[in-house]
Amino acid sequence: MNQLPKYIHFVGIAGIGMSGLAQYVQSRGTRVSGSDLTISTVGNPALDRLKMHGAALHQGHSAENIGRDVDLVVATSAVSWEENPEIVEAHRRGIRVVSRAEFLGELMAAHQGVRIAVSGTHGKTTTTAMIGLMLQTAGEDPTVFVGGEVSQLGGNCRIGSLNGPLVAEACEAYDSFLYLKPDIAVITNVEADHLDHYGTFEKVVESFQKFLQGVRNDGTVILCGDDENCANLANSLPASVKTLEYGIGNKRFSGGRGKNLSLTQKASFEWHCEIPFSMITLQVPGQHNVLNALAAATTGHILGLSAPQVVAGLQAFRGVVRRQELIALENRIDGEVRIYDDYSHHPTELRATISAFRNAFPERRLIGVFQPHLYSRTRDFLTNFAASLAKLDILIVTDIYPAREVPIPSVNAADIVRIAREIRPELDASYIQDRTEIPEKINTILKGNDVVIFMGAGNIREQGEKLASLIAKTEGPQ
Repeated sequence: MNQLPKYIHFVGIAGIGMSGLAQYVQSRGTRVSGSDLTISTVGNPALDRLKMHGAALHQGHSAENIGRDVDLVVATSAVSWEENPEIVEAHRRGIRVVSRAEFLGELMAAHQGVRIAVSGTHGKTTTTAMIGLMLQTAGEDPTVFVGGEVSQLGGNCRIGSLNGPLVAEACEAYDSFLYLKPDIAVITNVEADHLDHYGTFEKVVESFQKFLQGVRNDGTVILCGDDENCANLANSLPASVKTLEYGIGNKRFSGGRGKNLSLTQKASFEWHCEIPFSMITLQVPGQHNVLNALAAATTGHILGLSAPQVVAGLQAFRGVVRRQELIALENRIDGEVRIYDDYSHHPTELRATISAFRNAFPERRLIGVFQPHLYSRTRDFLTNFAASLAKLDILIVTDIYPAREVPIPSVNAADIVRIAREIRPELDASYIQDRTEIPEKINTILKGNDVVIFMGAGNIREQGEKLASLIAKTEGPQ
Protein backbone atom coordinates (compact mmCIF):
# COMPACT_ATOMS: atom_id res chain seq x y z
CA MET A 1 0.00 0.00 0.00
CA ASN A 2 1.98 2.95 -1.31
CA GLN A 3 -0.88 5.39 -0.75
CA LEU A 4 -3.96 5.24 1.46
CA PRO A 5 -7.37 5.19 -0.23
CA LYS A 6 -9.25 8.47 -0.17
CA TYR A 7 -12.41 7.06 1.44
CA ILE A 8 -12.65 3.94 3.63
CA HIS A 9 -15.78 2.46 5.19
CA PHE A 10 -15.40 0.29 8.31
CA VAL A 11 -17.96 -2.45 9.00
CA GLY A 12 -17.85 -2.95 12.79
CA ILE A 13 -16.18 0.37 13.54
CA ALA A 14 -17.03 0.27 17.26
CA GLY A 15 -14.61 -2.60 17.84
CA ILE A 16 -11.38 -1.67 19.59
CA GLY A 17 -9.17 -2.84 16.71
CA MET A 18 -11.35 -1.38 13.98
CA SER A 19 -11.64 2.04 15.60
CA GLY A 20 -7.87 2.20 15.98
CA LEU A 21 -7.36 1.62 12.27
CA ALA A 22 -10.05 4.16 11.43
CA GLN A 23 -8.37 6.82 13.57
CA TYR A 24 -5.03 6.11 11.93
CA VAL A 25 -6.21 6.55 8.35
CA GLN A 26 -8.33 9.55 9.34
CA SER A 27 -5.23 11.24 10.74
CA ARG A 28 -3.49 10.63 7.41
CA GLY A 29 -6.20 12.43 5.48
CA THR A 30 -8.53 9.58 4.52
CA ARG A 31 -12.28 10.19 4.70
CA VAL A 32 -13.85 7.70 7.13
CA SER A 33 -17.31 6.25 7.62
CA GLY A 34 -18.39 3.22 9.59
CA SER A 35 -21.23 1.21 11.02
CA ASP A 36 -21.96 -1.10 13.91
CA LEU A 37 -24.94 -2.61 15.68
CA THR A 38 -24.45 -0.09 18.47
CA ILE A 39 -22.90 3.32 17.93
CA SER A 40 -22.49 4.86 21.36
CA THR A 41 -19.68 6.97 22.73
CA VAL A 42 -20.54 5.81 26.27
CA GLY A 43 -17.57 3.67 27.24
CA ASN A 44 -16.13 4.01 23.73
CA PRO A 45 -14.11 7.22 23.51
CA ALA A 46 -12.58 6.14 20.19
CA LEU A 47 -15.95 6.78 18.52
CA ASP A 48 -15.97 10.23 20.08
CA ARG A 49 -12.58 10.98 18.57
CA LEU A 50 -13.63 9.71 15.15
CA LYS A 51 -16.85 11.72 15.18
CA MET A 52 -15.02 14.84 16.34
CA HIS A 53 -12.79 14.65 13.26
CA GLY A 54 -15.64 14.18 10.82
CA ALA A 55 -16.31 10.45 10.55
CA ALA A 56 -19.84 9.48 9.50
CA LEU A 57 -21.06 6.83 11.95
CA HIS A 58 -24.14 4.68 11.24
CA GLN A 59 -26.03 2.54 13.74
CA GLY A 60 -26.99 -0.73 12.12
CA HIS A 61 -25.87 -2.24 8.83
CA SER A 62 -27.39 -1.14 5.54
CA ALA A 63 -26.30 -1.03 1.91
CA GLU A 64 -27.01 2.69 1.99
CA ASN A 65 -24.11 3.16 4.42
CA ILE A 66 -21.64 2.52 1.59
CA GLY A 67 -21.07 6.03 0.28
CA ARG A 68 -20.86 6.77 -3.42
CA ASP A 69 -17.09 7.43 -3.37
CA VAL A 70 -15.97 4.63 -1.05
CA ASP A 71 -12.65 3.16 -2.28
CA LEU A 72 -12.19 0.39 0.28
CA VAL A 73 -14.26 -1.51 2.85
CA VAL A 74 -12.57 -2.89 5.97
CA ALA A 75 -14.80 -5.45 7.66
CA THR A 76 -14.76 -7.17 11.02
CA SER A 77 -14.82 -10.97 11.21
CA ALA A 78 -17.68 -10.69 13.72
CA VAL A 79 -20.24 -10.30 10.89
CA SER A 80 -21.20 -12.75 8.15
CA TRP A 81 -19.40 -11.69 4.99
CA GLU A 82 -21.95 -13.59 2.92
CA GLU A 83 -24.98 -11.88 4.48
CA ASN A 84 -23.90 -8.44 5.70
CA PRO A 85 -25.68 -5.92 3.43
CA GLU A 86 -22.73 -3.52 3.34
CA ILE A 87 -20.26 -6.19 2.27
CA VAL A 88 -22.76 -7.53 -0.27
CA GLU A 89 -23.19 -4.00 -1.66
CA ALA A 90 -19.44 -3.45 -1.82
CA HIS A 91 -18.98 -6.65 -3.78
CA ARG A 92 -21.83 -5.70 -6.11
CA ARG A 93 -20.12 -2.41 -6.87
CA GLY A 94 -16.67 -3.93 -7.25
CA ILE A 95 -15.26 -2.24 -4.15
CA ARG A 96 -12.39 -4.13 -2.52
CA VAL A 97 -13.22 -5.65 0.88
CA VAL A 98 -10.50 -6.67 3.36
CA SER A 99 -10.52 -7.88 6.95
CA ARG A 100 -9.26 -5.81 9.87
CA ALA A 101 -6.27 -8.14 10.21
CA GLU A 102 -5.42 -7.94 6.51
CA PHE A 103 -5.62 -4.14 6.51
CA LEU A 104 -3.38 -3.88 9.57
CA GLY A 105 -0.92 -6.16 7.78
CA GLU A 106 -0.91 -3.86 4.75
CA LEU A 107 -0.31 -0.81 6.93
CA MET A 108 2.56 -2.57 8.71
CA ALA A 109 4.13 -3.69 5.42
CA ALA A 110 4.06 -0.12 4.08
CA HIS A 111 5.52 1.43 7.23
CA GLN A 112 9.00 2.88 6.83
CA GLY A 113 10.25 2.44 10.40
CA VAL A 114 10.96 -0.66 12.47
CA ARG A 115 7.85 -2.85 12.81
CA ILE A 116 7.06 -4.60 16.09
CA ALA A 117 4.23 -7.10 16.66
CA VAL A 118 3.27 -8.22 20.16
CA SER A 119 1.34 -11.43 20.61
CA GLY A 120 0.60 -14.10 23.21
CA THR A 121 -2.44 -15.68 24.80
CA HIS A 122 -2.27 -13.23 27.70
CA GLY A 123 -0.61 -9.87 28.33
CA LYS A 124 -0.28 -8.62 24.77
CA THR A 125 -2.38 -5.49 25.30
CA THR A 126 -0.42 -4.37 28.37
CA THR A 127 2.92 -5.29 26.81
CA THR A 128 2.08 -3.39 23.62
CA ALA A 129 1.10 -0.36 25.69
CA MET A 130 4.29 -0.59 27.77
CA ILE A 131 6.47 -0.71 24.66
CA GLY A 132 4.56 2.17 23.09
CA LEU A 133 4.87 4.39 26.15
CA MET A 134 8.52 3.48 26.64
CA LEU A 135 9.28 4.54 23.06
CA GLN A 136 7.18 7.68 23.42
CA THR A 137 8.96 8.64 26.64
CA ALA A 138 12.31 8.10 24.91
CA GLY A 139 11.29 10.52 22.14
CA GLU A 140 11.02 7.91 19.38
CA ASP A 141 7.55 9.10 18.15
CA PRO A 142 6.03 5.62 17.67
CA THR A 143 2.78 4.63 16.00
CA VAL A 144 0.91 2.26 18.31
CA PHE A 145 -2.12 0.03 17.71
CA VAL A 146 -3.31 -1.41 21.04
CA GLY A 147 -6.40 -3.34 22.04
CA GLY A 148 -7.40 -1.05 24.89
CA GLU A 149 -7.66 2.58 25.87
CA VAL A 150 -4.32 3.93 27.12
CA SER A 151 -4.68 7.54 28.22
CA GLN A 152 -0.93 8.12 28.11
CA LEU A 153 -0.91 7.21 24.41
CA GLY A 154 -4.03 9.21 23.60
CA GLY A 155 -6.33 6.20 23.33
CA ASN A 156 -6.18 2.92 21.42
CA CYS A 157 -4.09 4.36 18.58
CA ARG A 158 -1.12 6.68 18.75
CA ILE A 159 -0.21 8.39 15.49
CA GLY A 160 3.54 8.71 15.17
CA SER A 161 5.99 9.56 12.42
CA LEU A 162 6.08 7.52 9.22
CA ASN A 163 9.67 6.45 9.86
CA GLY A 164 9.38 5.96 13.61
CA PRO A 165 8.71 2.57 15.24
CA LEU A 166 5.32 0.92 14.66
CA VAL A 167 4.05 -1.24 17.52
CA ALA A 168 0.97 -3.38 16.91
CA GLU A 169 -0.90 -5.79 19.12
CA ALA A 170 -1.03 -9.05 17.17
CA CYS A 171 -4.14 -11.03 18.04
CA GLU A 172 -3.93 -14.78 17.52
CA ALA A 173 -7.72 -15.25 17.37
CA TYR A 174 -8.80 -16.78 14.04
CA ASP A 175 -5.19 -16.62 12.74
CA SER A 176 -5.44 -12.82 12.50
CA PHE A 177 -1.77 -12.25 13.23
CA LEU A 178 -0.64 -14.23 10.21
CA TYR A 179 -1.09 -11.10 8.09
CA LEU A 180 1.65 -9.32 10.06
CA LYS A 181 5.28 -9.52 8.90
CA PRO A 182 7.24 -7.68 11.61
CA ASP A 183 10.91 -6.96 12.13
CA ILE A 184 10.52 -7.80 15.81
CA ALA A 185 7.97 -10.28 17.19
CA VAL A 186 7.24 -10.58 20.91
CA ILE A 187 5.41 -13.63 22.32
CA THR A 188 4.38 -13.37 25.98
CA ASN A 189 3.00 -16.91 26.40
CA VAL A 190 1.18 -19.67 24.53
CA GLU A 191 -1.88 -21.46 25.91
CA ALA A 192 -5.05 -23.07 24.65
CA ASP A 193 -7.68 -20.49 23.72
CA HIS A 194 -10.05 -19.76 20.82
CA LEU A 195 -10.65 -23.49 20.52
CA ASP A 196 -13.90 -22.74 18.69
CA HIS A 197 -11.59 -21.89 15.79
CA TYR A 198 -8.48 -23.98 16.39
CA GLY A 199 -10.06 -27.14 17.80
CA THR A 200 -6.90 -28.32 19.59
CA PHE A 201 -3.97 -26.80 21.42
CA GLU A 202 -1.63 -28.29 18.84
CA LYS A 203 -3.32 -26.14 16.18
CA VAL A 204 -2.81 -23.07 18.39
CA VAL A 205 0.92 -23.81 18.56
CA GLU A 206 1.07 -24.33 14.79
CA SER A 207 -0.47 -20.91 14.25
CA PHE A 208 2.11 -19.23 16.50
CA GLN A 209 4.85 -21.03 14.56
CA LYS A 210 3.43 -19.73 11.27
CA PHE A 211 3.32 -16.21 12.71
CA LEU A 212 6.99 -16.34 13.66
CA GLN A 213 7.89 -17.67 10.22
CA GLY A 214 6.69 -14.30 8.92
CA VAL A 215 9.43 -12.42 10.80
CA ARG A 216 12.00 -11.09 8.36
CA ASN A 217 15.18 -13.17 7.95
CA ASP A 218 17.39 -10.76 9.88
CA GLY A 219 14.69 -9.93 12.42
CA THR A 220 14.34 -10.69 16.12
CA VAL A 221 11.98 -12.89 18.12
CA ILE A 222 11.53 -12.19 21.84
CA LEU A 223 10.06 -15.05 23.89
CA CYS A 224 9.13 -15.61 27.53
CA GLY A 225 11.53 -18.26 28.77
CA ASP A 226 9.35 -18.97 31.82
CA ASP A 227 6.58 -20.27 29.55
CA GLU A 228 7.59 -23.69 28.20
CA ASN A 229 5.20 -23.61 25.25
CA CYS A 230 6.46 -20.16 24.33
CA ALA A 231 10.14 -21.03 24.70
CA ASN A 232 9.71 -24.13 22.53
CA LEU A 233 8.77 -21.93 19.59
CA ALA A 234 12.45 -21.07 19.22
CA ASN A 235 13.07 -24.60 17.95
CA SER A 236 11.17 -23.91 14.73
CA LEU A 237 12.95 -20.66 13.84
CA PRO A 238 15.65 -20.36 11.17
CA ALA A 239 19.18 -19.51 12.24
CA SER A 240 18.94 -16.14 10.50
CA VAL A 241 16.40 -14.94 13.08
CA LYS A 242 17.83 -13.73 16.36
CA THR A 243 16.04 -15.19 19.38
CA LEU A 244 16.05 -13.67 22.85
CA GLU A 245 14.38 -14.99 25.99
CA TYR A 246 13.38 -13.12 29.14
CA GLY A 247 12.05 -14.37 32.46
CA ILE A 248 12.19 -14.36 36.23
CA GLY A 249 14.67 -16.17 38.43
CA ASN A 250 18.20 -17.49 38.37
CA LYS A 251 18.36 -18.79 34.80
CA ARG A 252 20.52 -16.64 32.53
CA PHE A 253 18.05 -15.47 29.92
CA SER A 254 19.62 -13.98 26.79
CA GLY A 255 17.18 -11.06 26.81
CA GLY A 256 17.41 -10.22 30.51
CA ARG A 257 15.75 -11.40 33.70
CA GLY A 258 13.88 -10.09 36.69
CA LYS A 259 15.13 -10.86 40.19
CA ASN A 260 14.15 -10.05 43.78
CA LEU A 261 10.53 -9.23 43.03
CA SER A 262 8.35 -7.25 45.44
CA LEU A 263 4.69 -7.82 44.58
CA THR A 264 2.90 -5.04 46.42
CA GLN A 265 0.43 -2.54 44.91
CA LYS A 266 3.40 -1.34 42.85
CA ALA A 267 5.39 -4.36 41.71
CA SER A 268 9.15 -3.83 41.65
CA PHE A 269 12.09 -5.92 40.52
CA GLU A 270 15.74 -5.89 39.53
CA TRP A 271 16.23 -5.90 35.76
CA HIS A 272 19.40 -7.81 34.98
CA CYS A 273 20.38 -7.06 31.41
CA GLU A 274 23.45 -4.90 31.76
CA ILE A 275 25.97 -4.39 34.55
CA PRO A 276 25.05 -2.93 36.93
CA PHE A 277 21.40 -4.05 37.05
CA SER A 278 18.55 -1.52 37.06
CA MET A 279 15.77 -1.29 39.64
CA ILE A 280 12.27 -0.90 38.15
CA THR A 281 9.17 0.01 40.17
CA LEU A 282 5.94 -0.29 38.24
CA GLN A 283 2.69 1.57 38.90
CA VAL A 284 0.73 -1.69 38.49
CA PRO A 285 0.65 -4.88 40.60
CA GLY A 286 1.28 -8.52 39.82
CA GLN A 287 4.00 -10.93 38.74
CA HIS A 288 2.36 -11.11 35.31
CA ASN A 289 3.00 -7.39 34.89
CA VAL A 290 6.64 -7.90 35.82
CA LEU A 291 6.85 -10.37 32.94
CA ASN A 292 5.07 -7.90 30.64
CA ALA A 293 7.58 -5.25 31.66
CA LEU A 294 10.51 -7.61 31.01
CA ALA A 295 9.17 -8.24 27.49
CA ALA A 296 9.00 -4.48 26.94
CA ALA A 297 12.45 -3.94 28.44
CA THR A 298 13.99 -6.58 26.17
CA THR A 299 12.36 -4.90 23.17
CA GLY A 300 13.68 -1.50 24.21
CA HIS A 301 17.18 -2.90 24.66
CA ILE A 302 17.12 -4.44 21.16
CA LEU A 303 16.00 -1.11 19.72
CA GLY A 304 18.98 0.61 21.26
CA LEU A 305 17.34 2.42 24.16
CA SER A 306 19.58 3.02 27.15
CA ALA A 307 18.80 1.40 30.49
CA PRO A 308 17.67 4.75 31.99
CA GLN A 309 15.29 5.24 29.02
CA VAL A 310 13.80 1.79 29.51
CA VAL A 311 13.40 2.30 33.23
CA ALA A 312 11.83 5.75 32.83
CA GLY A 313 9.27 4.51 30.31
CA LEU A 314 8.20 1.48 32.33
CA GLN A 315 8.02 3.36 35.60
CA ALA A 316 5.80 5.99 33.98
CA PHE A 317 3.27 3.41 32.74
CA ARG A 318 -0.03 3.71 34.61
CA GLY A 319 -1.97 0.90 33.00
CA VAL A 320 -4.66 0.17 30.44
CA VAL A 321 -8.40 0.72 30.84
CA ARG A 322 -10.10 -2.49 32.00
CA ARG A 323 -6.81 -4.07 33.12
CA GLN A 324 -6.88 -4.09 36.94
CA GLU A 325 -8.37 -0.62 36.68
CA LEU A 326 -9.45 1.09 39.88
CA ILE A 327 -12.87 2.49 39.01
CA ALA A 328 -13.89 3.63 42.49
CA LEU A 329 -12.50 4.12 45.97
CA GLU A 330 -15.44 4.62 48.30
CA ASN A 331 -15.04 5.61 51.94
CA ARG A 332 -17.33 3.97 54.48
CA ILE A 333 -17.52 4.51 58.21
CA ASP A 334 -15.69 1.19 58.74
CA GLY A 335 -13.04 1.76 56.07
CA GLU A 336 -12.46 2.23 52.35
CA VAL A 337 -13.83 -0.09 49.67
CA ARG A 338 -11.89 -0.48 46.44
CA ILE A 339 -13.71 -1.45 43.24
CA TYR A 340 -11.75 -2.69 40.24
CA ASP A 341 -12.61 -3.64 36.68
CA ASP A 342 -10.56 -6.28 34.89
CA TYR A 343 -10.78 -7.75 31.40
CA SER A 344 -9.70 -11.25 32.48
CA HIS A 345 -11.71 -13.88 30.61
CA HIS A 346 -9.40 -16.91 30.59
CA PRO A 347 -8.60 -19.10 33.64
CA THR A 348 -4.90 -18.17 33.57
CA GLU A 349 -5.75 -14.46 33.42
CA LEU A 350 -8.17 -14.81 36.33
CA ARG A 351 -5.56 -16.63 38.38
CA ALA A 352 -2.96 -13.94 37.67
CA THR A 353 -5.38 -11.12 38.51
CA ILE A 354 -6.52 -12.68 41.78
CA SER A 355 -2.91 -13.45 42.75
CA ALA A 356 -1.92 -9.85 42.04
CA PHE A 357 -4.65 -8.49 44.29
CA ARG A 358 -3.94 -11.08 46.98
CA ASN A 359 -0.31 -9.94 47.11
CA ALA A 360 -1.21 -6.25 46.90
CA PHE A 361 -3.85 -6.47 49.66
CA PRO A 362 -2.88 -9.48 51.81
CA GLU A 363 -5.08 -8.53 54.78
CA ARG A 364 -8.23 -7.69 52.83
CA ARG A 365 -11.23 -9.72 51.68
CA LEU A 366 -11.38 -10.26 47.93
CA ILE A 367 -14.87 -10.30 46.45
CA GLY A 368 -14.88 -11.36 42.82
CA VAL A 369 -17.66 -11.02 40.26
CA PHE A 370 -17.16 -13.01 37.08
CA GLN A 371 -19.07 -12.76 33.81
CA PRO A 372 -18.00 -15.63 31.52
CA HIS A 373 -17.27 -14.61 27.94
CA LEU A 374 -18.52 -16.95 25.19
CA TYR A 375 -20.35 -20.25 25.60
CA SER A 376 -17.58 -22.14 23.84
CA ARG A 377 -14.87 -20.78 26.14
CA THR A 378 -16.99 -21.57 29.22
CA ARG A 379 -17.47 -25.12 27.95
CA ASP A 380 -13.79 -25.63 27.12
CA PHE A 381 -12.41 -24.28 30.42
CA LEU A 382 -15.23 -24.90 32.90
CA THR A 383 -13.20 -26.70 35.58
CA ASN A 384 -10.22 -24.37 35.15
CA PHE A 385 -12.46 -21.33 35.60
CA ALA A 386 -13.78 -22.81 38.83
CA ALA A 387 -10.28 -23.62 40.12
CA SER A 388 -9.02 -20.09 39.49
CA LEU A 389 -12.07 -18.37 40.99
CA ALA A 390 -12.07 -20.64 44.08
CA LYS A 391 -9.09 -18.63 45.33
CA LEU A 392 -11.38 -15.67 46.12
CA ASP A 393 -12.95 -15.08 49.52
CA ILE A 394 -16.39 -14.45 48.02
CA LEU A 395 -17.38 -15.41 44.47
CA ILE A 396 -20.36 -14.28 42.41
CA VAL A 397 -20.85 -15.62 38.89
CA THR A 398 -23.40 -14.18 36.49
CA ASP A 399 -24.75 -15.32 33.15
CA ILE A 400 -22.56 -15.80 30.07
CA TYR A 401 -21.88 -12.86 27.76
CA PRO A 402 -22.46 -14.47 24.35
CA ALA A 403 -20.78 -11.85 22.12
CA ARG A 404 -20.85 -13.35 18.62
CA GLU A 405 -22.15 -16.80 19.68
CA VAL A 406 -25.57 -18.37 19.96
CA PRO A 407 -26.23 -20.17 23.28
CA ILE A 408 -25.08 -23.75 23.71
CA PRO A 409 -27.94 -25.42 25.67
CA SER A 410 -25.68 -27.66 27.78
CA VAL A 411 -23.39 -24.82 28.93
CA ASN A 412 -24.41 -22.99 32.11
CA ALA A 413 -22.45 -20.43 34.12
CA ALA A 414 -23.96 -21.84 37.34
CA ASP A 415 -21.75 -24.91 36.86
CA ILE A 416 -18.70 -22.75 37.58
CA VAL A 417 -20.09 -22.06 41.05
CA ARG A 418 -20.99 -25.72 41.62
CA ILE A 419 -17.50 -26.93 40.70
CA ALA A 420 -15.79 -24.14 42.68
CA ARG A 421 -17.68 -25.29 45.79
CA GLU A 422 -16.55 -28.87 45.14
CA ILE A 423 -12.95 -27.70 44.91
CA ARG A 424 -13.23 -25.53 48.03
CA PRO A 425 -16.33 -26.39 50.10
CA GLU A 426 -15.92 -23.44 52.48
CA LEU A 427 -16.05 -20.93 49.60
CA ASP A 428 -18.86 -18.38 49.77
CA ALA A 429 -20.04 -18.67 46.16
CA SER A 430 -23.30 -17.85 44.42
CA TYR A 431 -24.78 -17.62 40.94
CA ILE A 432 -26.84 -14.54 40.11
CA GLN A 433 -28.26 -14.84 36.62
CA ASP A 434 -29.41 -11.22 36.35
CA ARG A 435 -26.24 -9.15 36.62
CA THR A 436 -28.22 -6.02 37.52
CA GLU A 437 -28.99 -7.59 40.91
CA ILE A 438 -25.33 -7.92 41.81
CA PRO A 439 -24.59 -4.39 43.13
CA GLU A 440 -27.41 -4.57 45.69
CA LYS A 441 -26.31 -8.05 46.75
CA ILE A 442 -22.70 -6.98 47.27
CA ASN A 443 -23.71 -3.82 49.12
CA THR A 444 -25.47 -5.94 51.76
CA ILE A 445 -22.32 -7.97 52.54
CA LEU A 446 -19.62 -5.29 52.18
CA LYS A 447 -17.22 -4.57 55.00
CA GLY A 448 -14.63 -1.85 55.32
CA ASN A 449 -11.37 -2.54 53.44
CA ASP A 450 -12.99 -5.02 51.06
CA VAL A 451 -11.62 -5.23 47.51
CA VAL A 452 -14.25 -5.94 44.86
CA ILE A 453 -13.10 -7.09 41.40
CA PHE A 454 -15.47 -7.22 38.42
CA MET A 455 -13.96 -9.59 35.85
CA GLY A 456 -14.85 -10.45 32.27
CA ALA A 457 -14.59 -9.22 28.69
CA GLY A 458 -18.28 -8.35 28.39
CA ASN A 459 -20.32 -5.55 29.97
CA ILE A 460 -19.85 -6.40 33.64
CA ARG A 461 -18.01 -3.12 34.31
CA GLU A 462 -21.37 -1.32 34.39
CA GLN A 463 -22.31 -3.20 37.56
CA GLY A 464 -19.08 -2.12 39.24
CA GLU A 465 -19.92 1.49 38.47
CA LYS A 466 -23.44 0.98 39.85
CA LEU A 467 -22.01 -0.53 43.02
CA ALA A 468 -19.84 2.55 43.52
CA SER A 469 -22.89 4.82 43.15
CA LEU A 470 -24.88 2.65 45.53
CA ILE A 471 -22.18 2.79 48.22
CA ALA A 472 -21.89 6.55 47.87
CA LYS A 473 -25.66 6.95 48.15
CA THR A 474 -25.89 4.58 51.14
CA GLU A 475 -23.02 6.08 53.06
CA GLY A 476 -23.61 9.72 52.18
CA PRO A 477 -20.97 12.41 52.66
CA GLN A 478 -18.34 11.59 55.28
